[in-house]
Amino acid sequence: MPRPLFELGPRLALCAGLVREGSPVADIGTDHGYLPIWLLKTGRVPRAVAADINEGPLNSAKANGARYEVGEELRFLLSDGLNGLGPGDADDIVIAGMGGELILRIVAGAPWLRDSGKRLILQPMSCAPQLRAGLWELGFCITLEEACVDSGKVYSAFAAAFAGQPGEMPFLYPYMGALRPGSEEVRLYAEKQARELMNQRKGAAHRGEAARERELTQALEALQKMYL
Repeated sequence: MPRPLFELGPRLALCAGLVREGSPVADIGTDHGYLPIWLLKTGRVPRAVAADINEGPLNSAKANGARYEVGEELRFLLSDGLNGLGPGDADDIVIAGMGGELILRIVAGAPWLRDSGKRLILQPMSCAPQLRAGLWELGFCITLEEACVDSGKVYSAFAAAFAGQPGEMPFLYPYMGALRPGSEEVRLYAEKQARELMNQRKGAAHRGEAARERELTQALEALQKMYL
């Protein structure tokens, strides 16, 4: 008898919902392999790559792949970021559960992602403003972003695609990306960003950085007006 399929937690479910139906997917830093296994077993994607830099998590993903009988549609790859992958391996690339600065380095190191047909699905655990701003400078634009609460913490996940030379970045873009006001999850995410802005402003004031303090004050006021 086939093993009943597990349910994804809210954070990974948010990422899964951003994957395009029918698109080959690569999950970078796959850990236990739950995301690609779920995408394959629900029929959302035809094939997937589960990649990780460490053998331990990859072996765990392999064991889960066998347990849920995913077959040859799931390929396992020991890889540092996207170094072992190329444009023919996936159209949707998921990088979740890492710091924003690491995600940015991984994306910047894979020139083949600069193709409007590729989609990045990213869920940073930290440094989300730096990630959004860095992607903008690389020519990637966030097309869709959503927020969720998982185990008492609020997270954002977003889809981005290469759009070429960036224009002027919207003022709140680094902090809120493409999130739209109206949901409780987005409100909670905005509150989290507001707290971070206030802490940064306090630090700038302590260091006597008047221009930075004014910039952070403007961002905080704009965020509060639009989202809180």
